[in-house]
Amino acid sequence: MKSDIPREFQDRISEILSERIAGESKVRTLVNQLYAGSTGGGELSGGSDAWISDRFIPNLVWLERDDYSRSLVRALWLSPRFAGTDFMSSRQRDMAQVWTDTARGFLGEIAVGKFFSSFYGVDTRADTTRGKLEDYLSTDIAKVREKSGDWRDPKIKVSIKSTKFNGRWLDVPGNQYEHSDAFILVRLGIDKEHFLAFLKTVSFLRDKLFVEARRIGELDDGQAEELWNEVPMFTPIPAYISGFLLKSDIGPGIHGLEVEAKGRKNRKLLIKRCVGVVSPDSLRSVPEVNALDPDGKMVIVIDPIINSLTNQHFLANSGSLKWRRGEWEYLVGKL
Repeated sequence: MKSDIPREFQDRISEILSERIAGESKVRTLVNQLYAGSTGGGELSGGSDAWISDRFIPNLVWLERDDYSRSLVRALWLSPRFAGTDFMSSRQRDMAQVWTDTARGFLGEIAVGKFFSSFYGVDTRADTTRGKLEDYLSTDIAKVREKSGDWRDPKIKVSIKSTKFNGRWLDVPGNQYEHSDAFILVRLGIDKEHFLAFLKTVSFLRDKLFVEARRIGELDDGQAEELWNEVPMFTPIPAYISGFLLKSDIGPGIHGLEVEAKGRKNRKLLIKRCVGVVSPDSLRSVPEVNALDPDGKMVIVIDPIINSLTNQHFLANSGSLKWRRGEWEYLVGKL
């Protein structure tokens, strides 16, 4: 493991993940990613031991094979209704990428649902009716039910954002920020092999693809077995519910800004932490930014997710989020 990761963090997180995840290499990778995201987001100011005991463990849920199946089905159902381009971008994506990317978003929603149900006594339901992209901007929680009650509409609109373990930003692009009242960040311990592992676990590879490959002479029995053994089996996915923010608590302006100018020849403005609606204009109006780039010529980088900021985003580094039990209870009470 990386030498700059505290031994306490390495050992305790490895122990937690190894209870459900097979493979030392996979666990090591997730430990590294989790540490990078948590330090980069500013979550570990109180020390790793307190963070693990007070924040990570209480806000951790596990996603099983059935959860992954649900996310894929929901994503496949809705993906054809979404444009084949990145939101706020003209970059084209094929439908398979739209499908798996959309599924990751549903995994985050399912994780929040399990978190609320297991620890706070409230069931939630996502909206899976087909519609246009704008129909999905307002809320990722369509229905709410207390354990002793009936399903009802939520009282506030909640946006759930998902990223990998090394993510450090709650990022709400474009005008999505205006449509929601609360924002939740979920960090998924998901690796690059998760989709292939799922296809193996449900026997699609052996019973469908490899059968077809043998029929057309692309694989013989030995090659099929070799491929089968190289693909890992699906293992549960850890989901760390990193925290939330209520829009009513944020206020105007940009808060907690950490920025530095980097580079010699092609200098850039590196935004490391902040909370607020940011755009090139709003950032350059901040005295600290203007002092670093009085001519307004530097490229603005949101480290490490946006190489050149050109549009509006609501951003909050993970360390700025609310995450304590009493704070979650307050949010659940508003649903």
